[in-house]
Amino acid sequence: MTRSATPAPAVRHLVSQEYLAVPADASSRIPPTADDTADGTVDDAPHDAERVGAGRPLVVAIDGPAGSGKSSVARRVAQRLGMPHVDTGALYRAATLAVLRAEVDPDDEDACAAVVAAVDLQRRGDRTFLDGEDVEDEIRGDAVTAAVSAVSAHAAVRAALLPAQRHAVAEHGGVVEGRDIGSAVLPEADVKVFLTASVEERARRRGGQVGRDDLEVLAQEIAARDAADGGRAVSPMAVADDAWVLDSSDLDVEQVVDAVVDRVREVAGARPVDPLSARRALPRVAIVGRPNVGKSTLVNRILGARVAIVEEKPGVTRDRTEHPAEWLGRHFLVVDTGGWEHQAEGMAARIVEQAEAAVTDADLVLFVVDATVGALEDDERYARLLRRSGVPTLLVANKVDSNAQESLVHELYGLGLGAAHPVSARHGRGVGDLLDEVLAGLPEAAEVAPEADAVPRVAIVGKPNVGKSSLFNRLLGQERSIVDSVPHTTRDAVDTMVEVDGEPWVFVDTAGMRRRYRHGEETELYSVDRTRAAIQGADLVLFVIDASEPLGEQDQRLAALLREAGRGVVLVCNKWDLVDEDRRHELERELDRLLSFAAWAPRVNVSAASGRGLRRLLPQLRSVWGNYRRRVPTRELNRLVEDAVARHPLPRQGNRNLKIRYATQAEIAPPRFVLFANGALPPSYRRYLERELRQQHDFTGVPLLFEDRPPAPRNRR
Repeated sequence: MTRSATPAPAVRHLVSQEYLAVPADASSRIPPTADDTADGTVDDAPHDAERVGAGRPLVVAIDGPAGSGKSSVARRVAQRLGMPHVDTGALYRAATLAVLRAEVDPDDEDACAAVVAAVDLQRRGDRTFLDGEDVEDEIRGDAVTAAVSAVSAHAAVRAALLPAQRHAVAEHGGVVEGRDIGSAVLPEADVKVFLTASVEERARRRGGQVGRDDLEVLAQEIAARDAADGGRAVSPMAVADDAWVLDSSDLDVEQVVDAVVDRVREVAGARPVDPLSARRALPRVAIVGRPNVGKSTLVNRILGARVAIVEEKPGVTRDRTEHPAEWLGRHFLVVDTGGWEHQAEGMAARIVEQAEAAVTDADLVLFVVDATVGALEDDERYARLLRRSGVPTLLVANKVDSNAQESLVHELYGLGLGAAHPVSARHGRGVGDLLDEVLAGLPEAAEVAPEADAVPRVAIVGKPNVGKSSLFNRLLGQERSIVDSVPHTTRDAVDTMVEVDGEPWVFVDTAGMRRRYRHGEETELYSVDRTRAAIQGADLVLFVIDASEPLGEQDQRLAALLREAGRGVVLVCNKWDLVDEDRRHELERELDRLLSFAAWAPRVNVSAASGRGLRRLLPQLRSVWGNYRRRVPTRELNRLVEDAVARHPLPRQGNRNLKIRYATQAEIAPPRFVLFANGALPPSYRRYLERELRQQHDFTGVPLLFEDRPPAPRNRR
């Protein structure tokens, strides 16, 4: 294991570029709005020590007419705040240069759009490249300046550039400058600044930039350009409703930068903390050691709950799992690992790899040793590795259950990791003192605890060996769950927060559920309990089946459990590369016959081993997540019910006609509808109403819960 001298930040789990619709280099291809850069060059302004955006990525949009100082101000603001700078005007100028080189009329929208779509525009540092050629100086010339407004005004050109422009700030945020950035390109920007200045002042700045002293002519050109821009359908002269307007006519660049930086800090301080960013900011404490020294017991003791499987035999914990923890008001992540074994092979070797990865990513390591057996040869070997890694390490002497065993601790000094901290993870003895030492050794924790409830949780479930862990690892872009051909490799529910296209998600890998358990298989039984709990705690479920094999009773039992839990479902048919034409027809019949939710759950055919089809999975999840929280207005719902009853009247119940007096949606996530009727509705009629509701509203992937309730009795006097 190696580690740089600078402590590594919390791991940022991202979906690999294979699954993203935008090319891997899209962050450098930022095709912007119509703008020219404003005045002057920018020297290397010092960065403030304080950096803004500890929460979700911050976006600052700086708008304004030509010559208002946007470019100079944006660069300096980005430097001061330690944020990326996105120069939109340079790329629009490069696009205009491409149009001019192609000898296309700048007023011909279709021709301009075709040229722009065919070229490669990039920003590298402060330079602009057109098809690999540095054109930074050429795009500042008079010819480009005269044509840039016409080219950038075309809707087709703008449409081709907007998606990549927005994607550029989706991951890291940034300071974006241009015209109509805040009003049209990034209307959801956190801070919108509209810089303006008098025409005379803008002419003076422009003259100083290009070396011209005919300021009256320049002022006329700027005024004419303002008039042309003001006539566009999307005018760069328009100020966004929530923009902060700053007239820079009588201010120098540094005064403007100071004002904008203060504004950004004010707004950023009032923003809610993003759950994903808050979790990333948490320091990480990895718990490592030989098998069966009590690591998982210590994890459970620290968390105050039984979240890790504990059993009196080695090798129970296999995967690396993360758990948010808190002690004395400070928050951190506890990382549980499998047993460290020397010269491990097969699955045991992958368990060791996970433990070593946890050490590499950690801010602090708790190295757990069984004090009752002393320092074994493997303990000494791992202690040497930890000393070389450079990761701050606390030596933990576990199983010190009484004062009489305190003397055992002194035998561990030879490991070279300082004084051992005696604890009894089973009884809690000494754990509080240990946590005090943990806080002293950690970097400053996040001031606000991450709100995990704000992030959709997606449980990956299925019977053993259908490829759940392979799918989990593919989604994360790294191996977090151990994959092996032996069934029941995953025993715990492994959850990890990831970022997909700038959105936080929590994916939970679960153990495979079997129908029966043999006597003495407490580990398997507890794994199933954890899987059930993961389903109950999830919002959405990826129900994974092996498409190459016939559906069985296990699949049906899981499907019934999912329907009963009321969670959003995406059906994942894995191992699709092994499915031939005959099997496809059989599978269609089996799905219709055996899975109750096959009619309304979206289905994605994938191969987790190769990654085939996975890019279709995330859009389906996003769609189901929206449907899961959909609410139908009460008036619209009652009109729908009335129309449905008019087409198919309710049956009689005894001597009376059934009537639905009122309908309302009582809950979302999942949607639950209450029907106030004068009697119990037949199940068939409730299914009919569900079909009618699904035809009118998109509830794909979501179970709809209906309950009929008799009207409240009237008060009789």
